[in-house]
Amino acid sequence: MKIRTRNFILIAAMAGVSWLMVAPGTAYGQGETRAGASLAQMIESARWRLGVFRINAALELSNAGYDSDLYSGYLAEPVADYTFSASTPVQVLVPVSKKVVIDLSDRPQYVFYLDTPRERAWNNTFRGQVHIARKNIYIQAGGGMSNVRRRLSYELDINVRQKQDSLGGLVLWQVSKRASLAFVYGSAKYDLGQAEFGGVSLSDNFNRKEDYFDFITYIEASSKVRFFVDGQYGSYAFTKVEFRFKDARSYGVFGGIEFTPKTGEQIATVGIEGKLRLGYQRFDVISSSFMDGSGITGTADIAVSVKKRNRAHAFFFRGFQFSVFSGSSFYLATAYGGGISRLLSRKTSLFYDISFGRNSYPGSGAPEGFLNNLTTHSFGLNIRLARQLSLGFLGTLGKRILDMSGRARNRNFFGFNFVYGSAGGMVSAPGGGLR
Repeated sequence: MKIRTRNFILIAAMAGVSWLMVAPGTAYGQGETRAGASLAQMIESARWRLGVFRINAALELSNAGYDSDLYSGYLAEPVADYTFSASTPVQVLVPVSKKVVIDLSDRPQYVFYLDTPRERAWNNTFRGQVHIARKNIYIQAGGGMSNVRRRLSYELDINVRQKQDSLGGLVLWQVSKRASLAFVYGSAKYDLGQAEFGGVSLSDNFNRKEDYFDFITYIEASSKVRFFVDGQYGSYAFTKVEFRFKDARSYGVFGGIEFTPKTGEQIATVGIEGKLRLGYQRFDVISSSFMDGSGITGTADIAVSVKKRNRAHAFFFRGFQFSVFSGSSFYLATAYGGGISRLLSRKTSLFYDISFGRNSYPGSGAPEGFLNNLTTHSFGLNIRLARQLSLGFLGTLGKRILDMSGRARNRNFFGFNFVYGSAGGMVSAPGGGLR
């Protein structure tokens, strides 16, 4: 009986997939919200079509080259190596109806180091979402799982294995032609396994669950410009009982402006593109043994096109991060910089960027004399060999100062990137988050 039931389910599943593959395509209009229009554009621009399936896929070879110090000066002597990462991102879109779309994406990746085998890693990131777009309402719900060996933080630039499970969703209501409201929720659980550094358990210091809520009001000044006000609440709960003294809450009020191109508009004709989000945030550590924090935080990334061939951009980030040092529960990370790119021809461009970063601690939270000031110069040449084929050559020159002696630890990289295909897209929807 069980075998018959299993066979019936298998046959039904195969029949369903076969129908989806041969079903005629439909023109999908996703309501009147910005997010709905972005969803429609994402479906229409998919690289391949197979029945109702819309598929994007790519082969990416990234950061293939020579790294002069894998550990950014944190060890006594630099560790140089040759490296590359290879990934095959895939996105599958299934428009179930004119108003409902299933969005699945997966990114398997392998990171290789020639002479440092302990840093080699298999990584994977999966995300699944459902989009519901009605005339004046857009709803998104989904979750994701990742198992990735990645850089830990601004404070400690070393590789650790981090597992993350996340859930989230949003509701966007187009109240009128120029006004809309959005409610955003997100939850993430972080697990660093048995990671340690210098005898300190990183998993004890960073394993936690985060939740946040954002309520956002948008006012559209034009089809390309809109202002917003964002009220946010966040909570942080650490996994291990002995480290729950680091549990915290955060409260924030932010304001800003978004410059977005019209759907399908070419980048060279946009003029201004990007987002500025700045405000005041209070970081409330529940334990009375640690200081609370407050101040101006936010993000900005604005690009301006000048005479079609030139493009300048500037960015800024300032936010609270959890610290590995026992004398501090958190620190305030700040990064800023900018750059310029030049279009040499329709298929070739040059770029140069410079960035600065530093950390600040409440009271005497950091070890005496500790600094973490970083300066990075990046430059490169990008070549579009064909519609779905690109090649880029890049170099970075980094300098980190870790203590009051002022002695610089240099980290340089020279290599290339290669991309064939299309990795897929994301809906331009309201976003919240604690970073």
